[in-house]
Amino acid sequence: MKIRHLVPIVSGLLFASLTHAQSMIEGVYTSPPGENGRGACTLEVKSIGNSPKYGDELYSLQSSGEGACEWTAIGLAKNFKITAGIVTSGGYTGFIAANWPFGPGGTQLNIASFNPDGSVRNNESFAKQ
Repeated sequence: MKIRHLVPIVSGLLFASLTHAQSMIEGVYTSPPGENGRGACTLEVKSIGNSPKYGDELYSLQSSGEGACEWTAIGLAKNFKITAGIVTSGGYTGFIAANWPFGPGGTQLNIASFNPDGSVRNNESFAKQ
């Protein structure tokens, strides 16, 4: 088989694997119960479905639970790390960074939230359900 015949096959396989990895990060994640009796947070990550020009995906992140768990963010995934701006959080303005330390197929998700000046507000780990 000539190389020029392999190019479309390899391109298709790369696209299929990227699409599959994007769907692997979608889902429902929960954090362990916090200190002082705070309950666990539940986080839903889902694609908005509008892919920008360069193949990255837009995601909605919606956290629910008690107190600091209540927030919503919209962000862009770059190599399966999501950088997002917080849309709602009881008047709090800030940003989050989400990453999967073991890759998009891993079950652990780490979220760091930042104040507008770039200082770290808190870090939270979630496990995929």
